[in-house]
Amino acid sequence: MPKQTFFNLPDEKRNQIIAVAIDEFADNDYDNASVSRIVARAGIAKGSLYQYFENKEDLYGYLLGLLAEAKTQFLSLDHPDPQHIGIFTYLRWTVQAGLAFELAYPKLTRIGIRANNTSNLPEGFATQMREATRTFYRRLVEAGKQDGDIAGDIDSGLAAVVFEALMDTAGRYIVNRLESEGIGASQDTRLLMEQPEVAELFNQTVTILEYGMRRRPQTPGGE
Repeated sequence: MPKQTFFNLPDEKRNQIIAVAIDEFADNDYDNASVSRIVARAGIAKGSLYQYFENKEDLYGYLLGLLAEAKTQFLSLDHPDPQHIGIFTYLRWTVQAGLAFELAYPKLTRIGIRANNTSNLPEGFATQMREATRTFYRRLVEAGKQDGDIAGDIDSGLAAVVFEALMDTAGRYIVNRLESEGIGASQDTRLLMEQPEVAELFNQTVTILEYGMRRRPQTPGGE
């Protein structure tokens, strides 16, 4: 958490520091992000930054907190109840809502993507992110069991791990696949989630979660 001295700064100065820090961590992973570049662009001394934050990790944690807060507020708008629409429909909604969030907050999103994809994230943050993700999926599984979308004898903890692993691994696969096909570029500031192909592949990921990979009966009029 920032020190009180940070919150005592004028809004304009505080916002400038955060904007520069967001740019730096959006363009670089944690290890390569530079405090020296941040203070130079913000027009402050390095010692001043340490009057506001304990260290680089403290600043990074604050940015991840801003990301979580912004996403929570964004997704709370017109938020459907998974027990009313079904958890798999809800998962598809989260993909669509996530896309809308990424378009609205591209730099914060890049920080989140880098955090999820790095193996060098400070352990405290890595553990916190894993626990939050699994808690989310476990609650979703429990809601699905109550609503009849998921068999009641399925182990909730195991199902949550399967959900997490499939969505995470599929996300990486989709990004790599589209980049190999020349759709988007990892070094670009644009996000591949803008592409309609991505939404369809994520939709198929949820379909695999919902039905498995067994051949499903054709609906009337289907091919």
